[in-house]
Amino acid sequence: MERHCNGKVITTAIAELSQCEVFVFGTDMNGNRVGRAEQLAQAKFGAVHGQIGPQYGPQGQCYAIPVDVNNLQKMQPHVDEFIDYVKEHPDNRFLITRLGCGNGLIDYRDNKIAPLFGELYPLPNVIVSKEWRTILMFNHQLPDRPDAPEVVNEEVLKELCRQYRYQIGAGCAALLPDIRVRYVAGKDKFGYTSFGNFFFYAGSMYVFPKDAAIPEDNNVPEPTIAYSTKKIADGLRLVAPDDFTLRSYKTGRIRHFTRDEYRKTLANMEDTSLLELLNKQDNTDFVRQLAYEEARHRGIPEDAIDVSGTLQKAWDELEKKRDEDYSARCCVIDYFHDECWNRQTPRKVIFAGVQTPFKDANGDWIYTGDVIQLEEDFSMEYAAVGAMCDEKGNGHYCFILDNHSWPLADCQQHHQMTRVGTVFYQLQEDDFLKVNQRTTRFNGWRDSKEDTQNKVLMAKFTPNFKQDFWEYKMLDVLGAEFDWRG
Repeated sequence: MERHCNGKVITTAIAELSQCEVFVFGTDMNGNRVGRAEQLAQAKFGAVHGQIGPQYGPQGQCYAIPVDVNNLQKMQPHVDEFIDYVKEHPDNRFLITRLGCGNGLIDYRDNKIAPLFGELYPLPNVIVSKEWRTILMFNHQLPDRPDAPEVVNEEVLKELCRQYRYQIGAGCAALLPDIRVRYVAGKDKFGYTSFGNFFFYAGSMYVFPKDAAIPEDNNVPEPTIAYSTKKIADGLRLVAPDDFTLRSYKTGRIRHFTRDEYRKTLANMEDTSLLELLNKQDNTDFVRQLAYEEARHRGIPEDAIDVSGTLQKAWDELEKKRDEDYSARCCVIDYFHDECWNRQTPRKVIFAGVQTPFKDANGDWIYTGDVIQLEEDFSMEYAAVGAMCDEKGNGHYCFILDNHSWPLADCQQHHQMTRVGTVFYQLQEDDFLKVNQRTTRFNGWRDSKEDTQNKVLMAKFTPNFKQDFWEYKMLDVLGAEFDWRG
């Protein structure tokens, strides 16, 4: 369900809350709750009916504010108390309804009550209705996009993610520094994204998919009843429909079956015919699964049931995706203290550098981790880009050498630079890469000319998970081309 636009506007009726969200509604000065928002708060979000003492302030996932449109001075202390509460809880997202203003079109009540909350409007974790935004936006500007540090590496990125954790979780991109990074999206493919679309957790980088409103479709049916194989012990299952039609491979005839009828047909088959049916990759997954069930029912040993084709692949992919999604959801809640509604489940990737302010001779942006070819008459023909900086971003982008560095700003003034690849070769699937460490190893001053040429060859085919040099050499012989530009 869409929650806000640019972090500031409630766009739909609120029916559910995430872990960090607080539903802010109004009561009358006696604490009576008669409106629709008040009833919703009491029914779903923990507002307490018949509470001893004043019925306002925090309750469950709610915050009640007494409202008197005809006596704003009497209402002001309760608003001030709420403002202090919001500032003391920066990790919560406060959804402020049009308290005291009804559910109709904007009227004089909105113009009187909304300005009382103006101090909160610039805060990223305060969401108001579109009616109140119309009133508040003219008197209270949102903060400008903060400046990005001049130089960024992994450590600076981690600190920025911690500093802007709320904005990242809420998707408030307009309130974040403008930084672009690169990551390994998969085999032979880089992905590029902006700051605010990723975070670091437990030594790994997680990226939120771009199309947050569109769930990924892997065409794998949902699991139902449990079964067991050597590879999968905790029970996954593909769904067979109640009835279906199949074409005979021998006669070409089409027959109609119910699920139970087809099970009876399988029960009459000999073991060899049953296993042939199970392992024929042209068969649909659910037919192969029904054959698998019959084989297990007969007690045929697992070693004889070869499910190495598409069915096993579907089972394995479903298991892998379920584990990855569960792990990602857990780390989101642990890191953000919220489910990050409005954002799709993130996926773990390998960090692969930050965009620098420099371009090469072809007009391509240079990223940390890029391998650069320099002029032929220069003693250092190839080098990789790194970042020398402190936690505040003070420093420079440079070629990191054995005991010193050469800033790119100096190099660009006197030498032509051309990107030829990156240092992201011989990757490990679960590595979070220290880009500067890889850069320093590439720029090894003890390397022979042959060592350097071998590294440059592997850098050409990146990102790549192949471990042996001969595999990269084979790619070169075959004339393979990798699109590592972004």
